[in-house]
This record gives sequence, C-alpha cells and structure tokens, in this order.
Amino acid sequence: MALANIAINVASVGSNFPSSIDKLKNSSTKAQINLRSSSVESDTGRWVRKRRPQNVDGDFFVDHTCIDCGTCRWMAPQVFTRVGEMSAVYKQPTSSEDRLKAFQALLSCPTSSIRTEVPPSNILEAQKTFPIPVDEKKLPGVYHCGYHSEKSYGAASYLIIHPGGNILIDSPRFTKKLAKEIETMGGVRYLFLTHKDDVADHAKWATQFTCDRILHSKYVSFIILNL
Repeated sequence: MALANIAINVASVGSNFPSSIDKLKNSSTKAQINLRSSSVESDTGRWVRKRRPQNVDGDFFVDHTCIDCGTCRWMAPQVFTRVGEMSAVYKQPTSSEDRLKAFQALLSCPTSSIRTEVPPSNILEAQKTFPIPVDEKKLPGVYHCGYHSEKSYGAASYLIIHPGGNILIDSPRFTKKLAKEIETMGGVRYLFLTHKDDVADHAKWATQFTCDRILHSKYVSFIILNL
C-alpha cells in the first residue's frame, strides 16, 4: 500500500496537549538503556518481571521494566509517583474511581510495567473507557487515546472529533479494541504526526482507517524507511 501523506511545514506549530514524551526529551536514550538493563533471568532461563520494592503493599505495583515516561503519574497521580527514576505505587486505590484511573494507566503503560497481584476482573470495563474525554467543558471533542507505545517512548496520542473528518494526533499503540471504539466515533480522516519519534504504529492505523498522514516534509523519508 502506498504511503498516503501530506508533507507540510509545521515547524511553527506547537501543541497545547500534555504529553508524556516531555518527560524524556532530554534522555530518550537513557530510557532505552533502563529498559534493556532491567531484565532479570530466572533459574528456569525465562525473563521475569520484578516488583519494585518502592511500591507500597497491595494489589497494584510497578515492575522493574519501567522506563520513567511518567504516563501513569499524570493519568492517576493519586496512585502513582516517581521514586528512584522510575514510577511506583505510593497509595493503593480504594474507591471505584481511583481503581478505574489506575486500570486506565495500566492499559496505557507503553511497556506493560504496571501489574496487579490478582488478575483483574473488570479490566474490560476500563478498556471501554478509551478514548477518554480530556475536558468536556473546556475542550469538547478532544480525547486521550491511551495505549501509549514503547516505540514512541510513551508519548500521548489524542483524537479530535471534527465535522470535516476526525484527526488522530500522533499514533497510539495499535489495538483492535481501541480501533473499534474510534470507529464508533466516526473513524479517522487525518493522522497528524508531530514528530518522527511519535509515529509508533502509524502504518497500522493508516491501513485501518485509510486515512491521510500529515507530517513535516523533513520526516517523510524517515517514515518511508521505517514502514
């Protein structure tokens, strides 16, 4: 399938949306190193995930594969905090609202570093909440897609509902469940890629919705080489 894109000069265009990539702008290489060096081999020869000791006791925890992107900390600040250059659970969620936010953060974690001691029974309900309205009063029609991708170091992706065609800002991790929810909201007409580091699963989303990809002209060759 040929690459559909519109190469435009967007160097002067900024973004008012919060993005977890901001946490890593000064150290994206460090994040990759942390991820690679954090794997631990068990006696059986399998790679296992270890619960960080910085977590409080309880069901939710962050394991040692965290890349410090900060996604969980701004999605559920009442549960997660930063300790030792990684995230950790500092307070277990007790209310249904806090548990939902913790599950949303779990699903959005780009490295699946958030875990529960007991298999969650209501994870499907959390999946159905995406995309999440950013602020229905101040920013109607703007949604946080969740499902951050390790390929873009945890950057956030947003869906803008527009009468001329919905716009997907940067690429979330591709999942059929998220694609189905976005389809019910009118699909995607344009996929706006703000930076080459945030393209993630752009090709899969473009195929799913047959949408045009919009990006800075200097990134076109990079996108083509990484299809």
